[in-house]
Amino acid sequence: MKSRKDAPVEALIRRVVERAVDAARPSSLFKDGFQLVSGTLNAFGSRVDLISGSGVRCVAIGKSAEAMAHEVRKELGGRVSGIIASSVKKHIGVDGFEFYETGHPIPDEESVRAGRAALDLVASAYPDDLIIFLISGGGSASVFVPVEGVSLSDANSVMKLLFENGVPIEKVNLVRRHLSRLGGGKLSAAAPGKKKLSLIISDVVGDDLASIASGPTVTDESTPGDVLRFLEESGLVDRMPKAVPAALRREEKIRCEPLPSECTAKVIASNRNALDAARKTCVEDGLNPIVLTRFWEGIADEAAKAVVSIARSIEKDELPVPTPAIVLIGGETTVKVSGAGRGGRNQHLVLSALAQALDLEMNGTRLDRSTFFSFGTDGKDGNSDAAGAFGSVKTLDGISDKQRAVEDYLRRNDSNSFFAKYSGLIETGPTDTNVMDIFGVIVA
Repeated sequence: MKSRKDAPVEALIRRVVERAVDAARPSSLFKDGFQLVSGTLNAFGSRVDLISGSGVRCVAIGKSAEAMAHEVRKELGGRVSGIIASSVKKHIGVDGFEFYETGHPIPDEESVRAGRAALDLVASAYPDDLIIFLISGGGSASVFVPVEGVSLSDANSVMKLLFENGVPIEKVNLVRRHLSRLGGGKLSAAAPGKKKLSLIISDVVGDDLASIASGPTVTDESTPGDVLRFLEESGLVDRMPKAVPAALRREEKIRCEPLPSECTAKVIASNRNALDAARKTCVEDGLNPIVLTRFWEGIADEAAKAVVSIARSIEKDELPVPTPAIVLIGGETTVKVSGAGRGGRNQHLVLSALAQALDLEMNGTRLDRSTFFSFGTDGKDGNSDAAGAFGSVKTLDGISDKQRAVEDYLRRNDSNSFFAKYSGLIETGPTDTNVMDIFGVIVA
């Protein structure tokens, strides 16, 4: 393929986003991975014999729910029925499935109705039925029934407290699954029979099955006591409704029984799929790509500091990769919210990188060839409708008192408004997938 290394950086970034997202879409994943042949279902390496007359029940949750259910229905036809619970508006329409449009990242009353419907659906299945769970990011909020003694309002106040204090996502997931009657394997445990299959699109660092959508179909080795200890050590327990620690103490002795061996859980896509596709796109465009990691976690400002440091190293020393270069990093960051603006962790990361690059410029080092970028593969970043953003110090040159302007938008957590005004938004709309974020820098 002819090199496009001289193509505009913006066009390259948009191609990277498109290819990365496409690689993790259900329409791409299920094409060869999910096939019914002569009564035997071949599902991503697992084989399930479908007995004549037996049914297939399906629970699809999360941001990829409708798209995954569509692929299952397309292959299995009228023998499958179920529910879809997603924060993404209904846009495909799947015969035989009841659709619930739910809240995210905070569950709402529709999430509770969807959670109860999911429990009822699997509990009423016949022993010979196959139950397929289609799980993706956002599933924790899509189906949520609080544990005894905790109201939806109580649970949501806890979630908001965790998000606003920049609590790492693995700790958020720990708390969520122990406040849910479906998390930690409890949804699967409600189903009779042994024919259970979970197909999972991972949105967590390291693809921990217990953390993805609160692990509704896998045994959880953590306990409510672990949650209590974390909340006490973090100093947050005194800032939440008293019903929550009280309920966790009651739940301390409750454990899910180990799931039967016939229950299979498979991660069918993760951040790695998206990173691989992004890297291949950059090679085709004549760049030298390097994937540093797909396990990045931490505060967005620290991630920004890292990419600015890498950009400086490439511009000065051609290390760790020579120009034209692109550094790709996968994972998920957090932001401690103190302002009332619009945006999310990806836009914040890029704006923070620009602020730090401007600090370098004030001290005599201008990163003239670097463009920073970050995007969420689900197409939605925080409370905005953008997926992320990109920018360089060059794009700031027309702004009066640019350093003060950038810092002001950062302080107000208003990164979306900044990029909407000065350009640089990455907008994809809902993508039907969610395999976390990709961020990095291009040095041309």
